[in-house]
Amino acid sequence: MRFSRPEQFFIAAGIGLGALASLAVNTGWIAKGGSFPPFVYVLLALALVEVIAGFATKQPPGTLFSMPARILAFALGVGVLILLTGSLA
Repeated sequence: MRFSRPEQFFIAAGIGLGALASLAVNTGWIAKGGSFPPFVYVLLALALVEVIAGFATKQPPGTLFSMPARILAFALGVGVLILLTGSLA
């Protein structure tokens, strides 16, 4: 499957958000045993990126990225989170 340019940027944002969440966990900003696991922050941040990108391109949120791009961005973000923190929660 070939991803469009906006989808490629969204996937890269997922990787960056996973690294940012792992930085927050490693520095103590997000507790590992808190009420939300760190991967929830990756998911919420990806949703926020999608809404902002939708408004910036004047397209309805949810129509700019395909579902495979969303799943890949989340999976790679969580994968980076796991690699850099050593655990999922």
